[in-house]
This record gives sequence, structure tokens and C-alpha cells, in this order.
Amino acid sequence: MSLEFPSALRKESAQPHVYIAYNYQDQDFAHKLATALRRDRVSPFTEVGEMGAGDSLVRRMSSTMRPVDCVVPVLSVFSITHGWVERELDEVMRRDINRRRLLVVPAKVDSCALPAFLHGRFVGDFDGLGWSRAYEEMRAAILGRAAPPRHKAPVVRPPSPAAEATDVSPTPASTKQVYLSFDHESDGYYKDVLVTWSKMPGFAHFWINDRPPAVPPDSAAAEPIKQALAKRIAAASGLLCVVGTNCCTNGWMQWEIRKADELGKRIIAVRTNRECAVPELLSDAGATCAMSFTFEGIRRAIDEAYGGLSLD
Repeated sequence: MSLEFPSALRKESAQPHVYIAYNYQDQDFAHKLATALRRDRVSPFTEVGEMGAGDSLVRRMSSTMRPVDCVVPVLSVFSITHGWVERELDEVMRRDINRRRLLVVPAKVDSCALPAFLHGRFVGDFDGLGWSRAYEEMRAAILGRAAPPRHKAPVVRPPSPAAEATDVSPTPASTKQVYLSFDHESDGYYKDVLVTWSKMPGFAHFWINDRPPAVPPDSAAAEPIKQALAKRIAAASGLLCVVGTNCCTNGWMQWEIRKADELGKRIIAVRTNRECAVPELLSDAGATCAMSFTFEGIRRAIDEAYGGLSLD
């Protein structure tokens, strides 16, 4: 099955109005894509719109000042379960909006599971293909130069179980090996997202202790655990702290931050949302802070902590 493109989009000289719909956590990607589309003259009429969990994509498309020709929904683990993706995206693909059929060119930015109605349709697979190749395919799809390839349903594989805290494996010195400090009770979801992103080119590799200590860090029984975790932190070149609602009161996270600072490790902090306060301990340690919990935001913070800033 191949897509049919509106005739107005088949001409290279056409200037389609492109609307990029995204969830807050994917804002860095959305703005990067919009900048690239404007820079490459795909369309000077490219705008981005943040979609909340209760927002309506159909209503948004119907109320735009300039009629939209192409919608680029940004699909991620953050947006895929929202109503504007689960229900309305299929509707936008099947019906006319403002008396015109819209071209829908989704952008998949991580390993999220695609809705069934997208299987067999073109999806810009930035997760599997990387930025350059996926962008070129999306650019061609928007301009209607060629029928893009189908997107095959992804093979979902369970993540590999994390090694125990005492298992420290040697790794290449060129790889960014980062110890992940997080609250197991409240921030397991964000840990899973980071593990997914760590499989993408240009991102760090995380070492994770998936077994939260059952004793407080100031107890005598905690000494063997501290020794094992200290070895893992020492073997890593940096520590990334997920600043969630319980970060300031999590004794083990505070111990891990102090140990990383004591060992001279690079320290990166990222808040799960804007309301979470960054502990003074992280500020005292000179942590590099990500501006938002997004792939691009965290990657840039890690690159900055390692002495460089990736512009890819």
C-alpha cells in the first residue's frame, strides 16, 4: 500500500503549510525539525503546536488561520497514549478538514509502539534510521517527490535485565558510561525512557542498579551495598540524576551523588517536570542541568558535561 499525495504537494515549487504536533517532552525535536524544514525551503509555513493530553487535533486543524496541508505528529512514549494520537490521528487521516484532505507524515522519535492504523503507512523512523536518513525520507514525503516506503511493524523485544550492582564489566573508554541515579518507587517510568534512548546513536550508555536497597544508607547493613555501588560509580565516567518528586528525600540518591562528586565524576541532572526542585547537593557538585526531560535536552546536557556540544 502506498500513500497518495495531494496534487498541490507533488510540485517541488509548492509551499505547503506544515504543522508539527508534539507533546511537551518532545519540544526539542519538534523545533529542530521545524528549523530544518524552513532552512531547506521545504516550507516557510512551518509551525509547531504543543498538544496536551486533553487537546483535540481535529479542532486545532480546523481552527488554524492558514489551511494546513501537512501534519507531522511527533510520536514518542510520551505522546502515543494521548487521545489526539490514539483516536484523532486516524480520523485526521481519513476525513477532510476544512474541505481538504491532509497529508499526515508521522515522526517516530523513540521505540514507542505504533498504533495499528499506522502499520503499512509511511512513518519517519528517526529512532531506527537516525536523523539524517529519516529527515531526508520525511522531506521527500512532504514534497511528494516519491512514494515513501512502508513502515514495518517493529519487533518488540524485552529489555535485557540489568546486571547486579556488584557486576562491573569493562567497557570501551570512548563510550559515555553513565551511572543512573533515580528513585525506584516514583521514577521507574523515566528510567525506562532513558534506557530506550540509550539505544539510539549519540546517547550515553547507562549502568543501572535495578534492585533498590532495602536498608537505609546510614545503617550498618548498608556497608556491603555501598561498597558494591561505589565500584560501579567508580567504573562509570559520569552520573545522571533523575530529579523527581522524591529526589530531595531519597537517602540513597544523596549518597550516590556525594560518592560521584567525591570520585570526581561528571554529574548531570534532569528534572522530570518543572515543579521538581533541584537539591542543593547537585548545585554544590557543579552538576550540568538538562533544560527539559527530552532526548535532545538530555543528550545536550551529557555532551556539555563531557566537554562538547553535539549539533547533530
